[in-house]
Amino acid sequence: MSPRPSQPPEQAEAKKFAIIQATLDAIVAKGPAAVRLGDVAKAVGMSIGTVQYYFASRDELLAQAFSFHTATVLLHLEEMSKPGDDPRGRMARYRLHDAFAAVHGVGMHEQRSRIWLELVTAARADEGLQNCVDAVFAGWRKLFRTIVDEGLERHEFGLFQLSAAEVVDTFLAIIDGFDLATVAGHGPDPQTMTRILIETADRLLEG
Repeated sequence: MSPRPSQPPEQAEAKKFAIIQATLDAIVAKGPAAVRLGDVAKAVGMSIGTVQYYFASRDELLAQAFSFHTATVLLHLEEMSKPGDDPRGRMARYRLHDAFAAVHGVGMHEQRSRIWLELVTAARADEGLQNCVDAVFAGWRKLFRTIVDEGLERHEFGLFQLSAAEVVDTFLAIIDGFDLATVAGHGPDPQTMTRILIETADRLLEG
């Protein structure tokens, strides 16, 4: 492909960001199989040639969109893992409760749920996308395991029937179930989602 006139890096990044966002919107609306470069180009007011200048093929664009979404989710999880400045925010139990309350807001829940379902499906045939799936699972596990381990060390939590790893996997299974229910149009409201996670944690981690 012939080179285009140089442009400020921030302008190029803004265009790439707009293209990726439009691609994610299209994935949410109709699934990755139905995403077309022409539709993405129309959504961002660019030519197909401009889109291909930044992303050589449809497959590359989809892969980059999924990777960008994964990085965004992981950034959210990293922020959620930071303890608060007040005494309550440093207590493991309340940090866990706050993390549960924030789950719905990670990447906007409905959009994140739809993209997650499509990503997991597409990853079955794409090693690169499977790496994205693995990274997201690792990010969620790290978030909750860090808080649980701190609570156990400080004797705020106690384990009974399940190990710490099994408790964390239970949280992830519940969150994944909420994601699937949301995509199917039967997901609980954010308050109910948070309450179920908190009640589950309080029973599995009685201190």
